[in-house]
Order: sequence, then structure tokens, then C-alpha cells
Amino acid sequence: MDDAIHLEKFNHDCSRDLEVNIAELKHICSQNLDFFLVLDLEGRVEILEFPVLMINAKTMDVMDFFHRFVRPSEMSEQRINEYIEGKYGKFGVDRVWHDTAIPFTEVLHQFEVWLAQHHLWEKELGGRLNQAAFVTCGNWDLKTKVFQQCKVSKMKLPPYFMEWINLKDVYLNFYKRRAAGMMTMMKELRIPVVGSHHLGIDDTKNIARVLQHMLADGALIQITARRNSDSPENIEFLFKNRIR
Repeated sequence: MDDAIHLEKFNHDCSRDLEVNIAELKHICSQNLDFFLVLDLEGRVEILEFPVLMINAKTMDVMDFFHRFVRPSEMSEQRINEYIEGKYGKFGVDRVWHDTAIPFTEVLHQFEVWLAQHHLWEKELGGRLNQAAFVTCGNWDLKTKVFQQCKVSKMKLPPYFMEWINLKDVYLNFYKRRAAGMMTMMKELRIPVVGSHHLGIDDTKNIARVLQHMLADGALIQITARRNSDSPENIEFLFKNRIR
């Protein structure tokens, strides 16, 4: 986070991109959670980027963020170089990735420290999130990718990944219309896009802006999917009307 090139390429001042107007709070309803952790992973073969924004459920303010680049564990250096050049070269951040990427296991260790600092997680209390939940645009991030990455990294799936909120399902049930993805939701809600699409930290900001808009409109943001703790590969989807 102190790397000069990293700081030059990434604007981590979320207060500007995610500023909340006090007038927007008049329609917000009481939520079952205190915090939303907006997550948008990048990387099809292995996870390459792990960005999270912490949103206050009552005020819609961004409380903090966690952002790490992830170094694949089972790809050759040649394949990594080709992959990163294709993925991040077009954004001009491939050098930043190479200079700062760390293994997935280390990313999760640092993430757990970050969660604990915000009193959102305690390993001694079963390892689940405390009055917080992940918010994703689709089920892929936590249904598929984290599950696969934990297997590749030869680690057990952490308990805090056992449930999540698919914003597309909440959007469908609240507005009574389907949205294929983040860009569709932003277009329908007339929210300007910030940053670069498919750069994880920017997509996370944009998903957070959709979340803020839905909160301001009075949406109740609830858990939409939950894994079976005894059989993690089995998932219960909690909304009857959902995006399949």
C-alpha cells in the first residue's frame, strides 16, 4: 500500500466515488446486518485480485477497503507473465501486479487480520462473520471461484465464505426486473461507471454504488445463498425468484 506506482495507478480514496447524500437516507430501511462487504474477484484460471469494500448498512458510508493482488500457485512464470500482460497490461497496472501480488493463502491471512480489526470475525467464535455479509454481483465469486481456489491452494474453505448476497437476486425481487450484470443495473439505475470495467477494485466500487442506490431506494439486502456446513459443495439458494 506504500508503493508509489501502486498509489499513482489506484485511487483508494473511496469517499469521492462513493459519497453519500444525506437526503438519500430518508427511504433507507432497517437492515438485518450492520455491514456489507462488497467483493468482486478477478481471474478465470486462478484468482488474481481480491478487493473488498466495507459499507455501513445504516449510513451507506464506506468504512474501509481491503485490496490485494494474488499470485497463482500452480501456473508457470511464463504463463503468469502472458496472463497478466493480457489481463492487466491494457490497464497499465501489470507492473504493479508483479510488484505486489502475494499467494492466496497469505491474502486470506491478511484479510482475516483486517476483518478482526473491524470486529467482523473471530476465529475462536467459529470463524463466521459477525453482523456482516459478502455482497457480490452473481454467485460465481463465492459459489465457484473461491471454492476452486481453496482446493488449488490446498486449504479448507474458511467458514466466512459459507453465505453471501447475490445483488442480482435482490435487484430482481426489489425492482421486479432482471439484470444480467453490473453494467445493466448501473444503466437502468442511471449510475455513471467509474474506473475500468474488469479491474477488480473499480468493479467493486461500482457494485457498491449499485448497493448504495438500492439501499437509498428502500431495499432490504438479505442473504441469498448458503452452503451446507457439513457438505460445502451443496448450496441452498434462499430466493424463489432468482437469476439462474
